[in-house]
Amino acid sequence: MTDRQFEAIAVIGIGCRLPGGADSPERYWNLLCEGRDTSGPAPADRWRSYADRGPSYAAAARRAVPYGHFLDGVADFDAEFFGLSPREAELMDPQQRLVMETAWEALEHAGTPAGALAGTDAGVYVGVCTGDYGHRLLEDLPDIEAWTGIGAATCAVANRVSYALDLRGPSMAVDTACSASLVAVHLAVQALRSGETDLALAGGVNLILSPGETLTLDAAGTLAPDGRSKSFDAAADGYGRGEGAAIVVLKRLSDAVRDGDVVLATILGSAVNQDGHTAGIMAPCGQAQEHVMRRALRQAGVEPGTVGYVEAHGTGTAVGDPLEAAALAAVYGTGRERERPCLIGSAKSNIGHLEGAAGVAGLVKAILAVRRGEIPPSRLDTPTPAVDWAAAGLRVVDRPTPWPEAAHPRRAAVSAFGYGGTVAHVVLEQGPPAPAPAAGAAGRLFPVSAASRPALRQAAADLATVTVTGPADPAAAGGADLAGVTDPVSMADLGHTLALRRTHLSHRAVVVAENETALATGLRNLAAGTPHDAVATGRPLTDPGPGPVFVFSGHGSQWAAMGRDLLATEPAFAAVIDELEPVFAEEIGFSPREALSEGELTEVDLVQTMIFAMQIGLVEVWRECGVRPHAVIGHSVGEIAAAVTAGALSRLDGARLICRRSRLLRRVAGRGAMAMVQLPFAEAERRLAGHPGVVAAIASSPGSTVVSGEPDAVAEVLTAWLEEGVPARRVASDVAFHGPQMDPLMPDLAAAAADLTPGVPGIAVYSTALDDPRGRPGFDGAYWAANLRRPVRLADAVGAAAADGYRAFIEISAHPVVTHSVLETLGDSGYEDVFVGASLRRNRPG
Repeated sequence: MTDRQFEAIAVIGIGCRLPGGADSPERYWNLLCEGRDTSGPAPADRWRSYADRGPSYAAAARRAVPYGHFLDGVADFDAEFFGLSPREAELMDPQQRLVMETAWEALEHAGTPAGALAGTDAGVYVGVCTGDYGHRLLEDLPDIEAWTGIGAATCAVANRVSYALDLRGPSMAVDTACSASLVAVHLAVQALRSGETDLALAGGVNLILSPGETLTLDAAGTLAPDGRSKSFDAAADGYGRGEGAAIVVLKRLSDAVRDGDVVLATILGSAVNQDGHTAGIMAPCGQAQEHVMRRALRQAGVEPGTVGYVEAHGTGTAVGDPLEAAALAAVYGTGRERERPCLIGSAKSNIGHLEGAAGVAGLVKAILAVRRGEIPPSRLDTPTPAVDWAAAGLRVVDRPTPWPEAAHPRRAAVSAFGYGGTVAHVVLEQGPPAPAPAAGAAGRLFPVSAASRPALRQAAADLATVTVTGPADPAAAGGADLAGVTDPVSMADLGHTLALRRTHLSHRAVVVAENETALATGLRNLAAGTPHDAVATGRPLTDPGPGPVFVFSGHGSQWAAMGRDLLATEPAFAAVIDELEPVFAEEIGFSPREALSEGELTEVDLVQTMIFAMQIGLVEVWRECGVRPHAVIGHSVGEIAAAVTAGALSRLDGARLICRRSRLLRRVAGRGAMAMVQLPFAEAERRLAGHPGVVAAIASSPGSTVVSGEPDAVAEVLTAWLEEGVPARRVASDVAFHGPQMDPLMPDLAAAAADLTPGVPGIAVYSTALDDPRGRPGFDGAYWAANLRRPVRLADAVGAAAADGYRAFIEISAHPVVTHSVLETLGDSGYEDVFVGASLRRNRPG
């Protein structure tokens, strides 16, 4: 058994909002590989309010270095998405908002539905070392109100996430200045290894909303006048401040493998220490840096020579960079072959120094590098001559570089140093191979959801831009941040991720598609708000109840070519048909596969057997989609499939029963008729008292009854009712089910079921053959005889299920036959917030 104290920690998801539009891991990676510089002037209105305070403030603001690496739209926030009022959101430090959004995106990237974490001990650890907005809120004394305190609080940068997602694990903001976010990751790793939490969100955030910190850093001589960090460059003259946020989702590796997560990289070891008394509290200490690196390596259990790349702190200061290079040389450069130095670099040369978020920004770069086997370049003109690079065994990566070949997995390390003296170091390794891609129905169902209708359409538009391929690709990044993904994603992986690894929000849609073209068409129609056959939209139930009820309809759902496309495209459906094949062949000399592929269903015995086969196959398709019944209701012959689904009969016993029942029906085929009348069951019985050849056979709904009997007698009552203005119509059946014509078949049907072995249902069964739908059917010969002869009490069964709290009903049939009756029954009983759906429709693709 793995010693949890030293177990590797899996990184399973990343969320980021970084300069240069790097709002997804993929876009961040592209920015790094292209070697882009995101520096520029501060947004024009960023510090305007300070200038408005008076001439002295305006003059001071003008002295602040006007360049850096800034985010666009820091005021933008979807408060409604997180259940916040506009006023509360306005009084929140934007760092709180940014972390909430980035944490949500990280969970989506991890394929971990946020809603599934509610009530768990998931932890949140966020590095943050600025509070510009909060300070301003507390200075505006006349406008202080109840929301001001928590809106300004640094602790709430982490606590907001825990509150919004209902997480019960540790939740803390960490301030160790520029090492804060890597220290936060270290604390999360410790909590996972100690068992204090089973999943952690860790990272950091930094926004520059006041010129004050810029002025003090500039006064200390740490800032570059042009706002650019020239990491390890001869031109290094200070660092450029940067804004952004990044969050990683962490789990113990064994848990991630168990859960089928895509592991982006693993954290083998981490360490934090302090540099104590130095030349000044902001002055670095090389010995402390060496010490923390060695501690992290010892915990990781790896030799420094096996680490191929180090994402350095690399601020671009004339003092800090050479000192850090010396520490790296002492630990990672020693003993290297001259032609195989340790490679180093720093994302600060691209996106600036994100201070409280700097460590995690470097960590994300290293994670992506070990995963992809390539090291992006740092921006470098001339390596600083203050370092003897050849002797140090180091080289700054200044062009895209393949990972050095080695006999061990790819390994990297990340450093972050705080100006108060707290330093951190993390050792990474590439993750295990991705789990096998998803298959089956999840590759054809594509759910999309959002918190509002406009957001739903936007989500569909974003998905429509993703490059989707048909076959599943084992190398695909299943669980990718699909809004920003640039690599192709397989249909199977996309469907699996959207269906099973996303939080399904209040506005929902599903696109059904067999190929990339159909998917793009469906998504574009959804984005445009245009109705389309392949797109279904809806809202979730307020109270979904215990789970769905599968309602198995009886005779009448059949149609030519039903199930033919499912046989070709749904392996689970085809497997059921093939399993039934030998039983059907033995019992009635009939091939269900041939019937679905080419046959015309007209004879009653063939119709009923194939209704059963379709229903059992459809149950498996629903299960492939992740939908499993919590209860079942069977209408007439549908009770056989219901019993099989509930576990009261084996699939093969159910097949034998339907074949024998159908064979018996040949004796009475062509001798009967049925009709639907808009009358309550009891009223229909009363009116039929003078018509001995017709009986009330099916209580479809409180106001609808099916009658059964001899053809002439049925025609006579039908004519009489129509003349009275009572809505009535013939039902397509030449068998008088659930009436006296079934009496001669009863002994033989009971005997035909005698060798079956009924079991105890594993889920609730609401009987339509018993007076009490909650009664316990024996599922023996006597029950199946009663099922054929007694009235079908569908309305009673549906009403009982609704009274027991069920609110979702799915008809399992080739075409909706009882859906309207179920809706009518629920509506008559006052249940309005319900879902009643069908499986297939006549002449529509399966």
